[in-house]
Amino acid sequence: MTMMHASDTDMGAPNKATPDSGHGHQPPHQTFWRIVGAIFALIFALLLVIQVFEIFDGDNQTVPEVRWGTPPISDVQTGLSGVQTEDILRDRATLQADRQEFGPSPDAPRTFQVGPEVQLQTEEIENTSPFLTNSWANPGEGETAMVRGTDRVEGVSSLPYNGAEIFERPFARDWRLGLADFSTHLGALAILGFAFLLSFFLAVRGRVPIASGRSSKPRVKRFGLLERATHWMTSASFLMLALTGIVIAYGDTLILPFGGDILGQAGWLATWGHMMFFPSFAIGVVLMFIMWVGRNLPDRYDANWLKKAGGMLSDTTHPSAKKFNAGQKLIFWSVILGGGALIATGIVLMFPFVLGINVTSWAMLAHAIIAVLMIAVILGHIYIGSVGMEGAFAAMWSGKVDRNWAAEHHDVWLAEMEQGKETRQ
Repeated sequence: MTMMHASDTDMGAPNKATPDSGHGHQPPHQTFWRIVGAIFALIFALLLVIQVFEIFDGDNQTVPEVRWGTPPISDVQTGLSGVQTEDILRDRATLQADRQEFGPSPDAPRTFQVGPEVQLQTEEIENTSPFLTNSWANPGEGETAMVRGTDRVEGVSSLPYNGAEIFERPFARDWRLGLADFSTHLGALAILGFAFLLSFFLAVRGRVPIASGRSSKPRVKRFGLLERATHWMTSASFLMLALTGIVIAYGDTLILPFGGDILGQAGWLATWGHMMFFPSFAIGVVLMFIMWVGRNLPDRYDANWLKKAGGMLSDTTHPSAKKFNAGQKLIFWSVILGGGALIATGIVLMFPFVLGINVTSWAMLAHAIIAVLMIAVILGHIYIGSVGMEGAFAAMWSGKVDRNWAAEHHDVWLAEMEQGKETRQ
């Protein structure tokens, strides 16, 4: 008589599904995938070395200056010989003034002379783009007042635009350090590092096969049309948001070597495209939450699944799971929480004058950091759903999966399906 422990079966739950003999195990082309993984691992390793070098070479870092007392006046500020400092500072002040204060008339060209060599002349832009003239693209009088310096901002600026001192204050310098150095370097390390790890894993492990081979029985329906449509809409939107965001963040490094005109066109497309794909991404995140939140709550199979790394290290041992295993739940909540944060901060950035410059600055920094981390996480999801695991791609392509694949990776869910007892949480 064999004793059965409570952990071996579910009380009242269907027995776990087991693979059938099928057509027999068909050995996958592991050598091919390992070579592909090794090639990409070398490429990403080289890019990582270059990125680490760029971080510490010190030639492109933003280091805020902190100075007590009256700062010294530079040669540029004093002008050339024979020009008094007071005259130069007065002339520079006119660069920030409105035309009605320091003529000529708004309709006439305006030329500034600061010393004998420094000049600034205003001219009409030929073939003005409609994106520059639309009223919604420019702040109104009330919105402009919101970015005006406050009593808490001390100091003056010689830059030729109103509110320049806001962006030069200590907080803005720290913000620039975080955006230009921390978030960009963190993003490069996260994306390249995770891509290297996935490629290295593919080179060592190879593709996770269907251990029992393809089943001779009919395939099992896993996702309906609405679920798949929502998944692909959200995925495509995120992919475009990621690409346009990378152009915005890394355009100087990745595109500028091919020419300034190409960077300008790419930057223009990325700026408008980034907002274009926002609505579909936001709608997709909401729909996925509504459809799948119940199935992605923690259950008693998750701890064992994580302990055994989801069976990714073995062809024969796969821990039990319902429709979504612990790894898929982590991806789901990363998308819901991370995507929700991106949506919230993105809305703030779309209306930068509503909550004020400080909130907008923090939203921009948070948006950049969360975005690059999300890209790294989604890379893992793409890997498992494509080259990483045999049979996984069919789940979101046709909606039906091989029975043996389901029995090996989602045995509890398959048993419920076959017995008609699948619970709709």
